[in-house]
Amino acid sequence: MASSPQLLTRRQALAGMIGASGGLVLFACGSEESVVPAPAAPTGGLSLGARFADGFQAPTVITAGTPQRAPYVLIGADGWPATEVPDQIELTVTSGDQVAFAGTVGRHGEPNAIPYYPLVFTPPATGDYSVRGTGLPGRHRLRVTDADRLGLIQVGDPMRPVESPTLADPHGVNPICTRSDGPCPLHQVTVAEAIDRPGPTAMLISTPRFCQTDVCGPALEVLIAAAGSLDPSWSVVHAEVYVAPEDNDFGLTPTVAAYDLSFEPSLMVANTDGIVTAVLHFTMDTPEVSAALESAT
Repeated sequence: MASSPQLLTRRQALAGMIGASGGLVLFACGSEESVVPAPAAPTGGLSLGARFADGFQAPTVITAGTPQRAPYVLIGADGWPATEVPDQIELTVTSGDQVAFAGTVGRHGEPNAIPYYPLVFTPPATGDYSVRGTGLPGRHRLRVTDADRLGLIQVGDPMRPVESPTLADPHGVNPICTRSDGPCPLHQVTVAEAIDRPGPTAMLISTPRFCQTDVCGPALEVLIAAAGSLDPSWSVVHAEVYVAPEDNDFGLTPTVAAYDLSFEPSLMVANTDGIVTAVLHFTMDTPEVSAALESAT
């Protein structure tokens, strides 16, 4: 759908990832300039591009001391994300002479979506890191900060209770769900009520109407499909981003504020004790969402 300049500006500020064309702003390897499309690789082959906030193009979401996820795509010679890509790539993450990760990262992505490679590693300390791919030119830089400097929830943290909108009580949010065919089925209980229930909890913050790229567009549908096969003890919640966009109120909802997000989508999964067992920021697919849900059982 067409977006007004005001809406696009707000959407860019929230996600830090969407360009004026509606495409993803990719972070070119070794560059501090964000461009759409990214510069062509010098060799005419593939190069790394980030689908996350790396600390150079947008404030970092990567923190030291706990497992972090950094999804990458491969950029083609034309500067756009490539779709004809290998099933896996070899990545090495270094900080100075210290190797933080070296291994294989498998290809992910929903059908007809741009393939991506979710790098998962635990940065041992804060600072700047370099990510290199075997056979790929250049490097990608990412910045790691202290978790205390960010408000983002981490694996091992307790879920944060918040009175998120439900069908029974929208808590001033309208609409409570911007899914094209009406509210999705994940608005039966608030996040606070979900945490108090005896089973595990999953909570997705996303705005399907205002982010229809393959970065965030599939996230809600993927979670809805996965929720259909969960044990009834589960509580699965979707929360919108904006308070009342149809009334031109693009203030952020209390749920977004409680989880201190400056981007979306974001999926948090917690076990029966309310402790977070998995976090997926930015692009995600069915296997990753399924694995995140399984982590709580």
